[in-house]
Amino acid sequence: MNHTSSRLRTLFTPFISSLCLAASLGIFAQTAGAAVGARSSVDLIDPAAFGFGRPGYIMDATFMDTQDFANRPGGLDFFEVRTVLPLFTKKLGDLRVGVSAGYNLTELGFNGIAGLQNKTLHSLEAQVGLFWRPEQSRWWGLGFVTPGIGTDFQGISWDAFEVSALGLLGYRFTDTFSFAGGLFTQYGAGEGMIVPALGFIWQPGPFTVQVTPPFVVLGWRATDRLTLSLSAYPSGGSWDVEAPSVNRVDLSGWQAAASLIYKVTERVSVSLRTGMNVGGELELRDASNRVLVNETLESAPFGAVNVRWQF
Repeated sequence: MNHTSSRLRTLFTPFISSLCLAASLGIFAQTAGAAVGARSSVDLIDPAAFGFGRPGYIMDATFMDTQDFANRPGGLDFFEVRTVLPLFTKKLGDLRVGVSAGYNLTELGFNGIAGLQNKTLHSLEAQVGLFWRPEQSRWWGLGFVTPGIGTDFQGISWDAFEVSALGLLGYRFTDTFSFAGGLFTQYGAGEGMIVPALGFIWQPGPFTVQVTPPFVVLGWRATDRLTLSLSAYPSGGSWDVEAPSVNRVDLSGWQAAASLIYKVTERVSVSLRTGMNVGGELELRDASNRVLVNETLESAPFGAVNVRWQF
């Protein structure tokens, strides 16, 4: 396994909820779409509750079967609860400022690898965003900065802090097709990256195609209340921990899922999804940043449920 590419992929996962291009396009549609006659962001699909589409309070729980270690006995147990909390938004002429917060609770069972057993891990983040769209224009821009920490709260060091930023310029070609491009950057635990952010959203009739890396979503609005989708997106995170030999936990992977989203009321929706977690990798480092374990994880099935209260 290439440690550099794996590390960069893991760096990208802790702030997926707020930094992905899909979230940015969803916020744009919410704040500017009505003014230019585009379809409402309510039509965007957020099967894994990462917070794009129409703003709202979100809680998502994922239950996963044990991911067996590929090269040794045992496996990794995983459970996660994620929340998204919009805090503030204000329009200032052609600009809109927004502030949101996110919290993830992750339970990992290491089954003795590197002397670790069960760990309760926490991820906290805040996002400040700036959104620009002149009236009667098809162009729009977006930028935001997201600082956060990943820790077990047994002791917080500088390595627990990470910061990410994204800048985008987008254009709405038609009422059903939008494209955006820009740059994403992230720094944490002494490593960083800068990658291009390119994607589009196409909504022909009752169907939605969201190719917004690292997300891909294919959806069908079967009725006004029921939406079915297939999706793929990253999973995992990075945490600074206090343990006798381990100081850093990096977990990465990808989830492919089929989802059912049901709108209970105009504001409340419930989503169920099931699928497989694939391409998993667990990396453990000590206080000197030396790699103690770099273990490939076997694929494992998972199920998830989320509840959303939309503004």
